[in-house]
Amino acid sequence: MSVSFQQISAFKSYSSWAKDSVFQFVRPNSTNTNNRSARWTTPSAAIIPNFHLPMRSYEVKNRTSTDDIRSLRLITAIKTPYLPDGRFDLEAYDALVNMQIEDGADGVIVGGTTGEGQLMSWDEHIMLIGHTINCFGTSIKVIGNTGSNSTREAVHATEQGFAVGMHAALHINPYYGKTSLEGMVAHFQSVLPMGPTIIYNVPSRTGQDIPPPVIHTIAANANFAGIKECVGHDRVKTYTGTGITVWSGNDDECHDSKWDYGATGVISVTSNLGSGVDAGIAFER
Repeated sequence: MSVSFQQISAFKSYSSWAKDSVFQFVRPNSTNTNNRSARWTTPSAAIIPNFHLPMRSYEVKNRTSTDDIRSLRLITAIKTPYLPDGRFDLEAYDALVNMQIEDGADGVIVGGTTGEGQLMSWDEHIMLIGHTINCFGTSIKVIGNTGSNSTREAVHATEQGFAVGMHAALHINPYYGKTSLEGMVAHFQSVLPMGPTIIYNVPSRTGQDIPPPVIHTIAANANFAGIKECVGHDRVKTYTGTGITVWSGNDDECHDSKWDYGATGVISVTSNLGSGVDAGIAFER
């Protein structure tokens, strides 16, 4: 491609104007634009604690206190049935939730691992939470899995989940990236202001344990309801000994976790077969 003399002259004229123009990008904290050692300074808005203001409502129609969530004993991680084309089978889903209500479950986790939330778009996720609240919210507690390894996504999904009426949120630690302990605390503290929250610790899936110092730090927040703990009995006892509410995340350990180690109850997969089965295992001696 040939370039004319006029084009070259025009470019030189533009370059000369840009060099002398006031519209130049100047390095912060430096009067010399050629000083390559000048350091960029973080905008003050990025380092102000709690700069993000939660999108929340104080209307009380479906509001549930943190103490109400702490009192739940049997919570089912509900399955999500699908139609052949990949959309939700809401009729089958409604039948499953109705079975949980009839069998005496206290709550359901919507869009959790058992509910294949990892395969849903956030639109589908929030729609299913809203549908569950709209149809069953007066009969059973609805806990939306709005956790993510991205803090920004977790904040956005949790805002939307509470906006459509969920009673509480379930949050996992940032998986795969394995953040620092300070990063875990910051992640959870970003979502806790929005409403009652259950933290979920399952290192076999996330690749990183949430250690007790992190939980003891965030437990000071009034919206911290408790933890779904999958590490085992000794960890359960560590928390219940200090008054922290724990739900066993392991169906095969839930009986002993409750009776011997002080767990409040279980967040169960087995109870999809009928919550009466798991209630008998966990709550009868």
